[in-house]
Amino acid sequence: MALGAVFSALEVVPLTLLTLDAWDFIKLTRGKCEVCGRAVAMPHKWAFYFLIAVGFWNFVGAGVFGFLINMPIVSYYEVGTMLTPNHGHAALMGVFGMLGLALLTFALRQVLNDKQWTNIEKYVRAGFWGLNLGLLLMVLITLFPGGVLQLADVLNNGYWHARSQAFLGGSLIKFIEWIRIVPDLVFGVAGVTPIVIAALLAYRTMLKEPVKA
Repeated sequence: MALGAVFSALEVVPLTLLTLDAWDFIKLTRGKCEVCGRAVAMPHKWAFYFLIAVGFWNFVGAGVFGFLINMPIVSYYEVGTMLTPNHGHAALMGVFGMLGLALLTFALRQVLNDKQWTNIEKYVRAGFWGLNLGLLLMVLITLFPGGVLQLADVLNNGYWHARSQAFLGGSLIKFIEWIRIVPDLVFGVAGVTPIVIAALLAYRTMLKEPVKA
């Protein structure tokens, strides 16, 4: 178990290097062509940004938050507390969710020409930032602080108490649960909705004005 925990912790290292390498590529695309002097064109910019988000959340959700709960001695006390869904939200939506959206964005851009994409891109941009901001707020102001408080209660009063109504019904935990509505609204309204609009508009545009091969 100790050896497995070591390799789980080392997962952070290659993920960090991959994210730094991707960021270097982003900086290159912001330059200008040495021959024509124009800005470097990147038609699949937002698909690549979603892949950057995959690297970020892989580091934070799977790496950092996963490392916090995967150590055997920590897992013995925290399993079933809010630290578990804290890792789950950041790793599942942050990695596989953003990867799926990267593929969706790639497909939408591929079936539209430059002029058609101009009307769709603003929704993709809004969705990208809304989803990432909403997910970030979920873990920062609700799941992580709630999980830390619950872990502290496990250590002080026992696991049974941290899972009982005596703790979960407290005013601070109730506040953390209710404040969750803020990141959920950001995620749903500013994140999910623009992506859905972008997909529907792209589909309608593709049917009316198909891109010629």
